[in-house]
Amino acid sequence: MDPVKSPEQISLVLGYLVPGLIIIYVRAQFLTGRVAPHKDLLLTYFTLSIIYLTLIDAGLVILSGSNAPLHEQTRYWLPILLFGAIIFGGLIGLNAATGTTRRWLRRIKVYLPHAFDSAWDWKFSRFPESLIMLTLKDGSRVAGWCDGNSFMGSDPKDRDIYISQVYEVDAAGTWHLKTVGKSIYIAANEVRTIEFVPMPKGDDR
Repeated sequence: MDPVKSPEQISLVLGYLVPGLIIIYVRAQFLTGRVAPHKDLLLTYFTLSIIYLTLIDAGLVILSGSNAPLHEQTRYWLPILLFGAIIFGGLIGLNAATGTTRRWLRRIKVYLPHAFDSAWDWKFSRFPESLIMLTLKDGSRVAGWCDGNSFMGSDPKDRDIYISQVYEVDAAGTWHLKTVGKSIYIAANEVRTIEFVPMPKGDDR
């Protein structure tokens, strides 16, 4: 196989990989932020790039009336390669995070595999403000308030937790805030279960 030498060949090769790479990266920011190793995603980059560039090429034919191949329309190349792919990736990432397409398809009894790899990623991607009760592997329990100042690790190998406000729960099940600002860090793999406790009525935190 002859090596790629000319600038035209290089731009053509990159054009069928870079849009897909950008789309995958931007989409991941709406989900877990994780991207698989590039060597495992080359076919995905290529497939996404083909779909994306086909849609763009059809749109440009309609808008500009030009039938020239997309890679020859240099005035469109950079915006399409960079900004258009970013926008496209953001749109499909937002769709995956909100489950819009999944909800529509469920109405006609069509079920898609979930965009998230685990229930952990799905729940904490929405980062709900909630009272939570954690049961640790040693049987001890930690009560706290989960909000935007808390953190739940999304790395499958290091799912540590930081709770920004710790509560104490008495024998009657009443939650008490005794030390304002008391927080806790829990190392990865120490959590057995997490209960999400409904907010008491009239309590706005």
